[in-house]
Amino acid sequence: MMSVIDKIQEIVPTLNSEQVDAIVSTDGPVLIIAGPGTGKTLTITLRTLYLLLTDKAQPEEIILTTFTEKAAFELKDRVNQLARKLNYRNNLNQLKIGTIHSLCNEFIMKFLNYTPLKKGYIILDELTQLFFIYEHFDEIIPITNGKFFGKWLNKWDTIKNVVSYFNKITEEIIDISLLPSDDFLGEIAESYRKYQEKLFEENKIDFPHLQKIFFDLLQNEELYPKIKQKIKYIMVDEYQDTNYIQEQIFLKLASPENNICVVGDEDQALYRFRGATVRNILEFPKHFKNCKQIKLTINYRSHKDIIERYNKFITSIEWNGFRYPKQSQPNPQENFPQYPAVFCIWGKNKKDEAEKFVNLIKFLKKNKVIQDWSDIALLLKSIRPEYSEHYIQILKDNHIPYFAPRAKLFFENDEIKLMLACYLIIFGFYDNLDDYPHKNYLENAIKLLGEKVKQHPSLKDYLKRKATQIQNLKEGSLDLTILDYFYQLLAYEPFSSLLKDKNTAHNLSTFSKLIAIFQDYYNISLVTAKNKQHIKNYLFGSFFNFLIKSGIDEYEDPDNPIPKGFVQIMTIHQSKGLEFPVVIVGSLHKNFAVQKQVDRDLLPFSKRGTFETERQMTEFDRLRHYYVAFSRAQKILVLTTHEKPQPWFSPIWDGLDQYPYIEKETLKAQKFTSKPQFIPKKSYSFSNVNVYETCPQQYLFYKEYQFHPSRSAQILFGSLVHHTIEDLHRAVLDGKNVSIPDIEIWFERNYKALLLAGLRPIAKTQKESALKHVINYFTQNKDLFQKIKETEVDVSVEKEDYIITGKVDLLLSEEGKLEILDFKTQPKPQLNDPLMDKYYKQLCLYAYILKERYGKPVEKMYIYWTAEEKRKNALMELKYSDDEVEKAGKYFDELVQKIRSQDFAVKNQPDTEKVCKECDFRFYCSQNGIIKFKTKELEEV
Repeated sequence: MMSVIDKIQEIVPTLNSEQVDAIVSTDGPVLIIAGPGTGKTLTITLRTLYLLLTDKAQPEEIILTTFTEKAAFELKDRVNQLARKLNYRNNLNQLKIGTIHSLCNEFIMKFLNYTPLKKGYIILDELTQLFFIYEHFDEIIPITNGKFFGKWLNKWDTIKNVVSYFNKITEEIIDISLLPSDDFLGEIAESYRKYQEKLFEENKIDFPHLQKIFFDLLQNEELYPKIKQKIKYIMVDEYQDTNYIQEQIFLKLASPENNICVVGDEDQALYRFRGATVRNILEFPKHFKNCKQIKLTINYRSHKDIIERYNKFITSIEWNGFRYPKQSQPNPQENFPQYPAVFCIWGKNKKDEAEKFVNLIKFLKKNKVIQDWSDIALLLKSIRPEYSEHYIQILKDNHIPYFAPRAKLFFENDEIKLMLACYLIIFGFYDNLDDYPHKNYLENAIKLLGEKVKQHPSLKDYLKRKATQIQNLKEGSLDLTILDYFYQLLAYEPFSSLLKDKNTAHNLSTFSKLIAIFQDYYNISLVTAKNKQHIKNYLFGSFFNFLIKSGIDEYEDPDNPIPKGFVQIMTIHQSKGLEFPVVIVGSLHKNFAVQKQVDRDLLPFSKRGTFETERQMTEFDRLRHYYVAFSRAQKILVLTTHEKPQPWFSPIWDGLDQYPYIEKETLKAQKFTSKPQFIPKKSYSFSNVNVYETCPQQYLFYKEYQFHPSRSAQILFGSLVHHTIEDLHRAVLDGKNVSIPDIEIWFERNYKALLLAGLRPIAKTQKESALKHVINYFTQNKDLFQKIKETEVDVSVEKEDYIITGKVDLLLSEEGKLEILDFKTQPKPQLNDPLMDKYYKQLCLYAYILKERYGKPVEKMYIYWTAEEKRKNALMELKYSDDEVEKAGKYFDELVQKIRSQDFAVKNQPDTEKVCKECDFRFYCSQNGIIKFKTKELEEV
């Protein structure tokens, strides 16, 4: 009988002995050092399947984390593809593949009652974390000697600096009571304490605290066995980019069996500035007596001459134990043609360098050495104008398309300038431009708008009308949010036409999110007589002032990260994990500095103290940084500069031929093609597809483009009932005796959490009614509680070209038979109501998915209508039918295929009262003839 590894090698015959060793070494601690281009993702994927095929673990017993969501999607997809080839038939949806943050979030939601958070907590990203501190600035930040913390004069400079201290304290698990109380660090400690209090008070959490709360759960002796019970094997990708608290989480999860495998390459450690430490991968073996070390060294990506050059570069200094000794090896099975694979451009000045750069890429394209502009990547330390402007300008001059989404050029787009100019006029900020830091920018925006309103006078009339309305507002409020103006503006040209372009629509969607952030963090709901001046001053004087100065990235399509037909311009960080036939690396004359002040101040108080010296930090990080850049190249590596390169580039720079003085004829004879890029399968939830069924345009704008709604469409009542019933079920699963006072406590806690999440409060009578829904359910259904198997059950399933996602409220089990129950907070409708058909199809699909997962059919399906007082009216049983399941699945698939084919035309007008009346796009759709919907409100717009 063929062994599992023999089957794997039959399917993937190109595996080398290092990869095979990594796949079969499953028990105990394993360190895999995976150099560039060594097939790391394939190896991790096959190692996962080896665990499953040898019955060492079930899918739900494996955790696999990686650095980005995109990498996690790729791993999931690869596992599913290879599982099919290897005839592994079990359901893989229970595999825990994701980022460390998604892992922490999953367990926090499961054990929420043991944390300082409440249901519906909001996770702050890097931008909203800054605005959260701004919102509470006066409460959190002290003034010493006329400066914030005695160091900074400007609020935003203070916030950007202090957030680094806050994150480092959390990630290094520093006890703030150990920080000296009588100086700057004492003030930081006190500010951190207040910041943390505010976070939990408002039910918000930043990424470092997401990890800290999960870390704290792992220290709970009662909880740890429950968290650990289904975890047998842990794999961590990109381990060189983890921080201290992440290391502690992984080690704790793996203990005591220590079936943990970490994969990474200390030579590719890039994220010190985000708190990562290469120390974790270098010291990993020291945590165990018997750690196995495997090195993947055969590089399947790069030409041998490229490998030789970057090997020389990375080994050009004395590492003194801060690097595992190794060398990348070219693929021994490949015959490498002789041509100039590594050379340089050295311009006399910026203009000369840019001209040589563009001549080179035109030469490659004209002679079909490359097939598409996207085969070329220009990698720079930064792509802000001072680094990238001369390259971008020469590409524009030669009409060569380029793609540089992280050049922080969001505010340079015409649609954003026009929208800002409109807000400037509506709120009357144009009188305040004289001392404004971005005066020239806004004046240019107004000039651009002036040209457009000549072509579209109705927009001019609208702006004048709205500006006058606000100006004349003496008391009370307009029933308008700041974001309402945005959606009204979209009804006018040129915005209506701009919305038809995908990238422009995405940029406008980002603008809608920015306005929503402003409303949230500056505590503004409606425009009033009292706050109109406040809005004017803070929207431009503070909010957009900070954003324009900092810059924002443009939209990047996750389904098409490297668009065809464009030269790619990106930072070295951005290029991590990617590869290109031709890589051109610039910024060689720029100095390379490492931010050390936060480490200098705080690491002496961390659990481990300092690691490298400050000189070593700089020396090591700059080599690692450019090693990543050089190792992205498959066929050609070009180093480019217009000034003398920094001396540390000598090992790779010295002796290079200069373009155009290279062997062009041998290069011209080469024909390179890029590998097809991985595009993850899209996920479609039942609720999202229901939106498409209701109105394809709503789906396009809210789900596809992700515009932020002006007002929360979520109804607090239904969420409050659902959340409290879920608390009840979780308590039953934990073996607790639940009482009505318990329910009342959960209910109040959930109500506060939903208000903090931005939902509108409900009247006292409605609130009492919601509580009655829950108590009625509790008192009449105690017999059901004995059958509870799971609550909030994930019912995701992978189809051939997409993924269905969904959740069923309750899974019941009696004598091995499965039953599902979903809650609805409305009164029970008539059986012939169209809603019933929709709910029935949804439950049929849930039942089918659970049948596949558990290997046994769902015997009964229920809907519980909580608005009905008596159980006999509330509990409705629906018959499971294979035929109906097939019909429901086919119907769902038809809708998804329409979405995938971008069919968003409205063929049947939605119910204008139920659907259009509350939709932000009612103005746009009405003006553009998509719907027929006229009201006084629309006439006033």
